[in-house]
Amino acid sequence: MTKTGKPDSYWRDLCFKYANGQFHFSTGKRPGAKKWKKVLERIDSCPLHTSHTKDLFGRSLQCSCGFHKISEVGGVETEAGRVPVSTEAKRGGIEAGGGQVYTEARRDSTDPERGGTEAGGGGRGGTEAGAGGTEAGAAASVAVTGQEVQCYKCNQLVEGEHFSEHLSDHHTDETCDTCGAMVQGTIGLLNHIQKVHYAALVVPSPKKPLPPQKSTTLLPLKTTPLGPARSSAMPCHSVPHSATPHHSVPHSATPRHSVSHTPHSTSQLQRYSATNWRSFLPDQFRRVIQEADQVWIAKCLYEPSGQLRQKLSACWFHPPLEPKPSPPEPGWYHRQRLFIWAPMRMWGISLKCPQCSSKMNSSGIYRKVREVIDVDSRYYLVGGDYPRCSRCSQPVCPWSQDILSQIDVSNRSMFPAVLTTQLALDRKCMTFLKPRTCGYSSSYVQSAIEEAHSEEWTRQSIRYLADCERHKKMASFAPSAAVHPPPLPFRPLPLAQWFETVHSNDILSHVDEMKGVITSTYGRILKMDSTKKITKKLAGEIGDSAAWMSNIGNEFGQVLNSVLTTGEGAGLEELCQGIMTRYKNAGQAEPDVIYVDRDCCSQSGVSPVSRLFRPWKSAVRLDSFHFMRRFNCGLTTEHHPLYGTFCAKLSSCVFEWDQDDVQRLKEAKRVEWKHSHSGRTPTEAQLLATISPGELKRHCRRRMRGVEEMRRMIAGLLESVWDLADTTGLRLVNHESMRHVWEVQQKHLDCLQDLPGVALYTKVGTLQKGGKDLDILRCARGSSSLH
Repeated sequence: MTKTGKPDSYWRDLCFKYANGQFHFSTGKRPGAKKWKKVLERIDSCPLHTSHTKDLFGRSLQCSCGFHKISEVGGVETEAGRVPVSTEAKRGGIEAGGGQVYTEARRDSTDPERGGTEAGGGGRGGTEAGAGGTEAGAAASVAVTGQEVQCYKCNQLVEGEHFSEHLSDHHTDETCDTCGAMVQGTIGLLNHIQKVHYAALVVPSPKKPLPPQKSTTLLPLKTTPLGPARSSAMPCHSVPHSATPHHSVPHSATPRHSVSHTPHSTSQLQRYSATNWRSFLPDQFRRVIQEADQVWIAKCLYEPSGQLRQKLSACWFHPPLEPKPSPPEPGWYHRQRLFIWAPMRMWGISLKCPQCSSKMNSSGIYRKVREVIDVDSRYYLVGGDYPRCSRCSQPVCPWSQDILSQIDVSNRSMFPAVLTTQLALDRKCMTFLKPRTCGYSSSYVQSAIEEAHSEEWTRQSIRYLADCERHKKMASFAPSAAVHPPPLPFRPLPLAQWFETVHSNDILSHVDEMKGVITSTYGRILKMDSTKKITKKLAGEIGDSAAWMSNIGNEFGQVLNSVLTTGEGAGLEELCQGIMTRYKNAGQAEPDVIYVDRDCCSQSGVSPVSRLFRPWKSAVRLDSFHFMRRFNCGLTTEHHPLYGTFCAKLSSCVFEWDQDDVQRLKEAKRVEWKHSHSGRTPTEAQLLATISPGELKRHCRRRMRGVEEMRRMIAGLLESVWDLADTTGLRLVNHESMRHVWEVQQKHLDCLQDLPGVALYTKVGTLQKGGKDLDILRCARGSSSLH
């Protein structure tokens, strides 16, 4: 049989009984449906679901869940008994001279026949007032009259809902963060900031000082209770000075801590405070910029009259040090910096139109604001100039590459970001994308920066929640708990692919510089080689577009130029002629020698490589590695057990070690042996066994053997391995193929010889072995680095 849940009428009756104290849910018996769970939560949070029937100020609590019964005599039945339903009284006023209290009351929806409140000879209306007082500290008392509370410090009547705001605005001790001055209340702090710190921005200084007045008295302002919503966050200013004596001030109108101004400055200050700054910002600005940042950013960009500020003293602007809002606002804790890019107005740089080269004029502010991602925060990028051509009237983006390229390097380096279509990335973050170490990828950079943003968002959210808790404690006199919005949600960063796009845009913006660096690379020894390793990695539509990649490098391992070709040797003339033009334009001498992997010599006397580099007279030499690789064609297989031994012997037939360098290395290794073997002297065999091939290559120089010596040694090597075979009988040498290879390669022995007077080794450092300093050498011979 299919199980069915309880009907809604069942749970509705239980909720009515639970709200009126006639039923209690035992463990595990609460409703499982989400709808009735929310109903029970609403009942539990209802003010009438407790033993209290009146609030701190004597007013009757109202039902907020709709499940508490209302009796016939106008009361609400709860677990604590019957609560009378009363009317709500509006705000009133107090006139100290007459001693009368005027209270306006409105009829409650539960009792339409009740009338208004009568003031005077003790008449009684629909509002019930609690009599008496509360003693706190020395003699602090709070008197409740209807829905108004009499402040125990200034005797001002304030609505109970706004009593905590009244204390915060007028009677709490505040300290100015800028100068450290102590003032009373938030209103006094705002007045202090307006007079001392912001007066220079909004009030022009008079040309002549005003004559001193004999009697200057500050008239107190009559304080009115604060309403539910404040119209402006700017402070209230005092009335003008008066030279005549003023009348006695009523006791209920205690003067605020305000700053006196002249009538002229007061009127300007009032106009400044009444300015709707947000209306000055373009629509796209208001969509991108957070609400907490809009006012102070508008003050940085515009005059109070709405005109754009013509003089900018700096590029960076930070949120001002204003008092924290009460109650706290989450957006105030996540305010962001501002960067204004205005090269025409700030530095007077003259820009030209990219289309017609005419002079460009600034046509106001750029209508699009960008949000830039920094290391641990974000900031706004605003174009203070909107360049427009005076002839073709064509506007240009102020941070386009056409504009940035016209600005000198010192000022262009101040532009802080690399832009994409929507967002931008700060150049400090770009630095993290440049390393090419193992494991350092765009995903790693994205996760690291997002972690830094998350930590900063957490710190600001904790500050906001702490201030909410502090404000909640200060608002203990309020009839209802203060409602604080949740912190702003964390905004995740773009994906790692976006960071790669930013890196690509940054590289494209430096194409000219990179071309200059590449085309400023020269060398005394050039190497030209072709490889298929790069073309094999091409995929997609260009996968079959090239077969070879030809490179030209120098003795330092730097690549001068590269070209993709469909065949080895094809299309290399333009590459070689371009290198020659580069040398000619820079005034560089032609290189001494050019190492190649093929076409080193010719029977006609002029090699193909010499024709490519005409009219250079540089010597052309065959790379020794490619020469030895050609002997592989005469072997049976490269996987033969004797293949490694054959290659090592062939290398010794081509090269010979410098005996002076070898002797220095032996002396250093001999001292090391003695230190590790209790002073015993090693034999020659033991000493040679301690020297590795890497140490020989690092500390010793090699040179090519002579032509006849090389021919004789290679012929002897081939004769010694001619009939060698492995355990299965497989020969190492293919007799017919090796005869042909050796017959052809004997012609290139002259192309292997070192050029006299050309230094092929460069000292790059020193290394200490056995108490002796050995040189670390780098060889310029060989083109394997171009692979």
